[in-house]
Amino acid sequence: MSVRERGFSLLEVLVALTVLTVALGALIKAGSDHARNTQYLRERTLAHWAGQNLLAEYEAGLRPASAGHSGEVEMGPLRLAFRVEVSNYSPQAVVALPPVRRIDVRVWPAGTDESRQLAQVSGFVLP
Repeated sequence: MSVRERGFSLLEVLVALTVLTVALGALIKAGSDHARNTQYLRERTLAHWAGQNLLAEYEAGLRPASAGHSGEVEMGPLRLAFRVEVSNYSPQAVVALPPVRRIDVRVWPAGTDESRQLAQVSGFVLP
């Protein structure tokens, strides 16, 4: 090889571009997966907070613990549907404990089926 023939051949440049294309494609996919997971976790967190707020209303006595109900609530930018189920619960213990009510709160995106449940929160209150 003479001194004037330095540099990359066309084949070497094409191989380098192919490697760069594959690496950038993987980087873009990883970025989009991360964005999708972040959005999903954000929705789950907001739904959990909404469920905790509803449960706190029962625990504070702001809602009667005699029967459940359903409806919609806003939490941040999300509109969420919920269903509250109230059931009697008798704890099994060595010492006699008073009967309590178990409250289960299920939360999912409003306008969708309950099968897309994002959060479930449970708690106990005295009747």
